[in-house]
Amino acid sequence: MASSIRTQVEQDMSRHTLGHIFAKLRVSRGSRIVFVVVEGSDDLAFYMRFFDRRVVSVYYSTRLKDDGTVDTGGCEELQNIVKTVLDDGRTDKVVGIMDTDYRKYRKGYIYPKNIFHTDYRDMEMTALSTASVQQALRTWIIGYDAVLHRIEPMLRHAGTLRIMNDLYRLGVSFKKKVKISSVFDNSTHRIFTDWKLRYNEAFKKSCFKKRVGFTEYLREWVRLKKVSIHMALHDYGKDSFYDICQGHDTISLLSLSLVNNSVYSETNIWEHCFDAYTLEDFKRTRLYVSISHWSEGKGVGRLFKS
Repeated sequence: MASSIRTQVEQDMSRHTLGHIFAKLRVSRGSRIVFVVVEGSDDLAFYMRFFDRRVVSVYYSTRLKDDGTVDTGGCEELQNIVKTVLDDGRTDKVVGIMDTDYRKYRKGYIYPKNIFHTDYRDMEMTALSTASVQQALRTWIIGYDAVLHRIEPMLRHAGTLRIMNDLYRLGVSFKKKVKISSVFDNSTHRIFTDWKLRYNEAFKKSCFKKRVGFTEYLREWVRLKKVSIHMALHDYGKDSFYDICQGHDTISLLSLSLVNNSVYSETNIWEHCFDAYTLEDFKRTRLYVSISHWSEGKGVGRLFKS
């Protein structure tokens, strides 16, 4: 890494992730620290409780913007942080943990060096997949399994549209333009009977604004008003619910469907998941195994709490 770039980063070391890491690398013991970078503050709270803080320093991804302010960086900046530290050359003991998202559906995708990923679609779906979290939600929410079964078709459909958006780079904003809440009628506290049509229309309307990456077949799919999503993509019907569906969508629609949002708010649901997910659950994941194998190869010893 060029010294000028290093100097530029270190000048603001108190305000962003790269600065914090480079500050620690300036002291003699810095080369012995294992740096772990996750996507956001929720991920930091979730993962850092499993690491031995005597050995590991955990950060969430932030980036320094052109105007001097600091913003959450997400998975792209996470990858950039890990690469920048590796390129700098002072340590190779840095890893990133990010959501799998839909990379498993990108043919030939290879994760960058030192980047590890969740077992399922994201952190939330990985937690929801475990028996301990499921039991905690069953105990707290009467009829949890029945509610989840009822909303699964909507979540799968939304997840499949998200896969299409990811694979074809359609630029659709699900957070702003195609919200999962659009399938829910707040006046009757029920799912709209025509939820699929409403959701497809919102998706197609957003697609029309960005045609980059469209194939001729995909343009035809967008033009049609009534069509199965599986006509445009592979049939993901047999894939795991936890691979297809997005965590925030799942928790959001679950909260809406339980009506009493003051009790079953998205925040409260996630807190129950968070508390029920244990170190033992984490140790059963492929993510844990992968990082453990990596640490053994580096000779840095045990990174996790026992």
